[in-house]
Amino acid sequence: MCANTELVAMGLSELLINAVEHGNLGITFEEKTRLKEQDGWQEEVERRLGLPENLAKRAVLSVRRIEGGWEFEVCDEGEGFDWPRFLELAPERAFAPNGRGIALARQLAFSELEYLDGGRRVRVRTDA
Repeated sequence: MCANTELVAMGLSELLINAVEHGNLGITFEEKTRLKEQDGWQEEVERRLGLPENLAKRAVLSVRRIEGGWEFEVCDEGEGFDWPRFLELAPERAFAPNGRGIALARQLAFSELEYLDGGRRVRVRTDA
């Protein structure tokens, strides 16, 4: 579909994982860092996926053909987040086990990236 198929797939994967983990399950950056360092991240994701309040939550990917490329939108049912701090690769996160996905997706995979609804939706565009 796209000129940079592998990079777009990587970028969409990062955004979808964020929608589930951080959006729908409410795992904060700090919590994920601690869980990854303690090797408990996967168990916590599975635990939260099984909680009654999360069973019906969904992350949705929409795809739309636009002039000269493609537009993708990922929506979650979370509370939103402070997305501007994750748009650039920050030195304090350089060696963290997480926290670089949005910046990498923005820089490598998409020509445009914008958050909407307080971070509950992200819209990205890529060339054909």
